[in-house]
Amino acid sequence: MGLPNGSGVPTTPAAVFVLSQATPVRGMERAATDVVAALRAAGLEVALHALVRAPRSGRLGRLCDLAASFAAARRLVRQPGPPLVLVGIWVGLRVLPFRRPGDRAVVAWEHSLTRERRGALRSFDVVARLVLPLYARRTARVVAVSPAVASALADQPGVGERAVVVPNPVAASSSRPTASERAGGPRLLYVGGLEPLKNPGLALEALVHLPGAHLDVAGDGVRLPALRERADALGVGDRVTWHGHTERVPELLAACDAVVHPSRSETFGYALLEAAAAHRPVVALATEQARHLVPGQVPGTTCPVPGAAEAFAAAVRSVLEEPPAEDDFVAADAERARAYDPAQLVTGWRAVLTEVAGLGAPPACGGP
Repeated sequence: MGLPNGSGVPTTPAAVFVLSQATPVRGMERAATDVVAALRAAGLEVALHALVRAPRSGRLGRLCDLAASFAAARRLVRQPGPPLVLVGIWVGLRVLPFRRPGDRAVVAWEHSLTRERRGALRSFDVVARLVLPLYARRTARVVAVSPAVASALADQPGVGERAVVVPNPVAASSSRPTASERAGGPRLLYVGGLEPLKNPGLALEALVHLPGAHLDVAGDGVRLPALRERADALGVGDRVTWHGHTERVPELLAACDAVVHPSRSETFGYALLEAAAAHRPVVALATEQARHLVPGQVPGTTCPVPGAAEAFAAAVRSVLEEPPAEDDFVAADAERARAYDPAQLVTGWRAVLTEVAGLGAPPACGGP
């Protein structure tokens, strides 16, 4: 259970990682699954739990799931058991309002919070204003997935001093990437959800200023029809291939000349790291996390935020005309291997869970 035994030597830490829902598997769900697998392989007793296991469709279904998730969160936090690791701010919104002094210890694992995200999405900022004070009063520790997230957490009184950075797992390259062999103009790749914060429209607008280039879009979302119409209106529809949600991303990476990443907020950077592992340069908006990754861990360049189409296209053109050297990619491989060493991930989580288990009774909570 992670509590000290009679000899005074701590036993294996235990925890339950709590997701809002089991599917679909996106960034947070993927990270939680990978972390739990890594910790189990290292001998830690950890489990994965979803407040909603089979999400319902439609507006009424989503409302029913929301109500059910709050009820499930209340039951879970008040049951005896090992510490709960809340996977993301949305789980914190469900669990923390119900946590009383003497309930299960809680660790917040923050994936979503950045200053850029709060500035861009009013609805997210409202949730952050509700949950961050609860992080300060009702959690034993806060784990950030990146320096950008830790920096945003530090803006909240009482949270920054209890935050620690433990990066998500990053898969190492299994084989040496090969050069793109293809006739025709340059091929660009966008990987990500088709939502306003990810800003795929900027990639379409930049394509206007990159005659002859082709854009592959690997991602799906409710804005897909509107983006198709936008591409046609810009006159670039015949130079865009829409792949939707696809398992062919490795193949598309191998075939492209550069990855474009116009997201207005980035918390970790899976798409950027996967591009680097495939030895493909990236062009990204200069969010706080992108500046942390590019070019040391991810060869390529960044474009100032908010990113005009002409400026983003110019950045793409510069990478296509003078791509990073192979030595740059090899050096980045080594830097990522150091930064995302699986042993460091296990050490970081073991330290957090051992500390929380060693607290004994959870710390006193503030008022509602």
